[in-house]
Amino acid sequence: MDVEGVAILARGIAAKGPEGVVFANLDLRVDPGALVVVAGASGTGRTSLLLALSGRLPLITGYLDVSGHVLPAQAKAVRQLIRPARVRPVCELENRHRVREAIAERRLISGVYEDEIEAALAKVRIAPDRTALIGDLHPAERLLFAVALTIAAEPAGILVDDVEAGLSMSARAQVWAGLREVTRTGMTVLTSATDPPSGDVEVIRLPAPEPDHRPTKVLDRQGVDAP
Repeated sequence: MDVEGVAILARGIAAKGPEGVVFANLDLRVDPGALVVVAGASGTGRTSLLLALSGRLPLITGYLDVSGHVLPAQAKAVRQLIRPARVRPVCELENRHRVREAIAERRLISGVYEDEIEAALAKVRIAPDRTALIGDLHPAERLLFAVALTIAAEPAGILVDDVEAGLSMSARAQVWAGLREVTRTGMTVLTSATDPPSGDVEVIRLPAPEPDHRPTKVLDRQGVDAP
């Protein structure tokens, strides 16, 4: 698996949800093949930022370029480049399905072959029982299975929301190790978490929203080039 990952450049971006502005005045740059963690407490806009960076949530202002595609005009192309493995609660595997059913469905939808699924499972270091219900898998294996199904089609980037949910410390370590293996293919991995791991990750830390919900400057990273 050898993938050309997405590069992202954002200047002054902001997005709005049903309850108001979720992030604003945000600058960032992501290099291809990076493991990125959008970090912050629940309600800080982590999921919204993942959706915006992948062309799935419209911006209300700012400049956003994903591998040469400028949003919102080229949002459809960006959605093809960056695929969601898990975005809670709208994109998760069905617990009532069996592993073999989920594989068959993904092969039908994405056109991937069995050996590509096998290579993806090996990449994240799992070998789930094909007869098991997805809901019966360990939470770490369930998440990595969702990642494997997504990377089998070799997108340029993936989304993995709420990485730590329901995981013990050892299980978190297993999942982060699997995601690092994915980045070694060149794929860009965009995640969200409350407590990002140490080491070779790029952290975008979001503050708690202000009580009056006014737009606030949520990130001021050094070394961001002009578009």
